[in-house]
Amino acid sequence: MGPDLLAKRGRRRNIPRLIMSRSRLTVLPLLAVALFLSSCATQSGVEKRIEKNPQLYSKLSGSDRELVRRGEVKERMSQEAVFLAWGRPDQVMSGGRNGQSTEKWAYFSSRPVNNFNVGVGMGSSHSFYTNFGIHPRYGYSFGPGWNFGSSVDFVQQITKQVEFSNGRVTAWQRTQ
Repeated sequence: MGPDLLAKRGRRRNIPRLIMSRSRLTVLPLLAVALFLSSCATQSGVEKRIEKNPQLYSKLSGSDRELVRRGEVKERMSQEAVFLAWGRPDQVMSGGRNGQSTEKWAYFSSRPVNNFNVGVGMGSSHSFYTNFGIHPRYGYSFGPGWNFGSSVDFVQQITKQVEFSNGRVTAWQRTQ
């Protein structure tokens, strides 16, 4: 065995060690990033709003603080407490009742709705179809025919509503 062959073998033995040391250097930052992201994902929306608005939270009574932490609303609660418990409303409506101004907040969510379509129709003739049999944009020409398919649409629905008069909750609703 010549010195060139021994040198190559020696390098080959060091390559796995080099790969292992580099992979450790790569894995540690990735592990730190994954741990950071998982800690962010565990914080609820209520906790984030309380953290961003400590002055609003500190003004609440003890019972309202507990309700806010659980994401619940009750009558006579302030608008600030509802904001901390449920977040920013998707829609705000102003109005009046018995001579007093009112405000209603609505919260929406989307739910999937499955659709199944069946169609029957008649195709039309085009000179391009008769000469070449296929249209570059619309595909093949069909005479009388049918089609079917399914799709999923997302429909918005109101999941929560709260009504205020003079800055206090007078009524609220929440879907189960």
